[in-house]
Amino acid sequence: MAFSIGKVANWLYQVHRSRAVVGWWPERFALEDERTAYKVQDALLKKLSAKQGPLVGYKIALTSPQIWEQTGLRGPAYGPIRKRRVFEHKASVRADQWARLGVELEIIITVNADVPGPKDKPYDKDSIEPYVGEARAGFELIEDRGADYSRLSVPWLVMDVGWNGGSLLAKPNKKWRDLDLGNLSGSIAFDGKVVREGHSGDVLGHCYNSLAWLANKLGEHGKKLKKGTIVSTGSMVACQFVPPGSTAVGRIEGLGEVTLKYELPR
Repeated sequence: MAFSIGKVANWLYQVHRSRAVVGWWPERFALEDERTAYKVQDALLKKLSAKQGPLVGYKIALTSPQIWEQTGLRGPAYGPIRKRRVFEHKASVRADQWARLGVELEIIITVNADVPGPKDKPYDKDSIEPYVGEARAGFELIEDRGADYSRLSVPWLVMDVGWNGGSLLAKPNKKWRDLDLGNLSGSIAFDGKVVREGHSGDVLGHCYNSLAWLANKLGEHGKKLKKGTIVSTGSMVACQFVPPGSTAVGRIEGLGEVTLKYELPR
């Protein structure tokens, strides 16, 4: 049976609507080609946007050793962030609205101008820096649907919008430019107890390297970063799955913190 972008997108849309647990990818939808996987992502995004809002940014996955070890995959890869899934500083979500909720601690960048597609040479850490308008601490909310990590593939992650369930941004920090964004410690705590720590330099060496990678990859796909886009640049730590009924706090040294309450159904 020929691979159908539309059929896979429709199946994934139903998975999202039903909040189904998907331990591993159905064989009939197996795929190795990255570019086709991103076409499925685009098709699914069109379906999700009706309720979740338009594209406002991107998450970058598979960027640090803790994530590589956890998933067995190497990236990077990107996924779309939708407007109604972006939260500020403190948020509450209900456990009956997720198959399995994880949080990843990230530096989240806002782009300050349209980024032209790369021409003579790819963007790098230095050439992408002028397009950075703001940096904040944040959580990416991960919806992995109870996946069996021993069976993961990069195309699976790509097709399912990079598992992005939302983005929680810390309060703006006016002094963020005084910080060395490549040399910050961070932690995730549940109900006041730190469960995992990490370092910003583990994310491709620096969050600007993540941003440069994204600008280059989008250029390959005929897309570009636009002014106001937010970019969740990759997790310092392995994804931490939040126990229902608990409160998760993510903190990056000097940059800020976020609080997420994972409420039991009422």
